[in-house]
Amino acid sequence: MPEDRRGGLPPAGRFAFLAALCSSFGQTFYIGLFGADFRAEFGLSESALGTLYGTATLISGLSMFWLGAMADRLAMRRAIVVTMAMLAVGAALVGLTPGVAGLFVGLFLLRLAGQGLAGHLAVVAAGRYAVAGRGRAVAMATYGFILGEALLPPGVAALMGWLDWREIWFCAAAGVALLALPALFGLARPLVGHVEPEAGEVGDIDTSVRSRRSLFVNGRFLRVLAVALVSPFVVTALFLHQGTLAERLDWSLAAVASGFVLFAGMQALAAFAGGRLVDRFSARALLRSYLLPLGVGVLGLGILPSQAAMWLMFAGLGLTAGVNGVVCGAVWVELFGTARLGMIRGVYAALMVVSTAIGPIVLGMAFEAGVGQFTMGVVVMAYVLVVPALLVPRVSHSSRL
Repeated sequence: MPEDRRGGLPPAGRFAFLAALCSSFGQTFYIGLFGADFRAEFGLSESALGTLYGTATLISGLSMFWLGAMADRLAMRRAIVVTMAMLAVGAALVGLTPGVAGLFVGLFLLRLAGQGLAGHLAVVAAGRYAVAGRGRAVAMATYGFILGEALLPPGVAALMGWLDWREIWFCAAAGVALLALPALFGLARPLVGHVEPEAGEVGDIDTSVRSRRSLFVNGRFLRVLAVALVSPFVVTALFLHQGTLAERLDWSLAAVASGFVLFAGMQALAAFAGGRLVDRFSARALLRSYLLPLGVGVLGLGILPSQAAMWLMFAGLGLTAGVNGVVCGAVWVELFGTARLGMIRGVYAALMVVSTAIGPIVLGMAFEAGVGQFTMGVVVMAYVLVVPALLVPRVSHSSRL
């Protein structure tokens, strides 16, 4: 049943937080930590690894077109059990596989269950069941993503000193199956039904979207996509190829691990502020400007000294990613309501995963073609300055996007 309006976060907030945290095992920032091990073990080049990973991500993203709607059709507790089981199997397979084919299947399961379904269910739960303070509720899911980004990279760096990389993946599989799955099943028990936004809580809701096909001719949906997909595209590409950036800019593994802590800290601050800004002004009002820190961070790679560029990149990416998580969790409710939230956000999640599949391939090809950091930074900065200003009008409480 829907949660009390005065206590919207528990248990939906706790569920969203833990589900988002568990999604970390299928996120690029975690998998990318093992990129050098994958290349050495399986004889893969930078572009080959990027293509393998991108293909697995692409297939998982296409699957989300259909699987995302299970949040509308299945009880949340059943959906999360299926998701956590797939995540555990994927982690175990990566640790066990002797060849590239097994690695591919393992990466597919990790991307589908981790970045795809676990994150999707976390945000749907927060957006649907937290009636009051929806922005802050979605921020709880963002905090789960952030905690994983803060803890796992330095944790893996420490474990690599005394555990084989395969053993680290076995530990991840065991933790998901034995700890996370039963905990999430318990937290999901009260999460049933759906609640529409209150009158006056958001702008006019578009009720014309009744199928996936109708989304792709909906101007509101397409305009939001042009902004919302930028952060996952850029962040995924840079994080998967963090090893190449480290070689080009002479970053140490310890420095990069510290950079992820900064990324997580800035993301947390941005999510905290973003949740409150969404509740006060709406998610739509933030679409025009929240990509700017990302543009500055990427541009800095080409114009600043090595170490300063690293810190600015992680800070800029973190600020945008923190707001992006909140905006993309709340904006679909503002525009389309909650009845088909699983389907709508599933389509968005599929396209987001597709963008993260394309990003590493594009950046890998750019690196191999000799494209410099300055050129990449100028392109990204030009996009974030021009495209949101052209596509997203200034939003007042009475305007349509």
